[in-house]
Amino acid sequence: MNISIANKLLELRKEKNLSQEELADQIGVSRQSVSKWERAESSPDLDNLIELAKLYDISLDELLLDKESPNDEENNESSNHEDNKESPKGKEFVSIGIDGIHVIDADGTEVHIGANGLHVLDEDDCEYKFDCVYPIIVTIIYLLLGFIWRLWHPGWLVFLTIPIYYGIVGMFSGKKRKKDK
Repeated sequence: MNISIANKLLELRKEKNLSQEELADQIGVSRQSVSKWERAESSPDLDNLIELAKLYDISLDELLLDKESPNDEENNESSNHEDNKESPKGKEFVSIGIDGIHVIDADGTEVHIGANGLHVLDEDDCEYKFDCVYPIIVTIIYLLLGFIWRLWHPGWLVFLTIPIYYGIVGMFSGKKRKKDK
């Protein structure tokens, strides 16, 4: 866990004049958990972060990113709002909404958590526009082969072109591709 977040948790607890045990009772965890969070030995899970933000009456952005609440920045043009999904290059971004949680790190790494699961995308992923679209094109070709010419059984062979494609692209891009996480 980031030491600045641990320090922020400690400061916020002290501002509310709460002991570690009192805080633990209010959010439903052990005192040892609170102690570990404040020493940066472990991180609170998402449910606990939400409870902490509610208790301290601050946004998750403010809790995790050392930024002012989006409500406090309404007049500031650079504020990030929940419905804004774009992040300028080199800036961190967190959005929590009905469609899930979206985090973009300063180095370009994106994490999206939603109904479809967890998706992690590095800036190295999809460095070519065709790179992430290729599996979709292969799927469309497979469906066309099946529906039009009834070639369902031999049609699955088109999926074998996906690893071949990524192997060739990796060879010519000069970078070794990371294995799927």
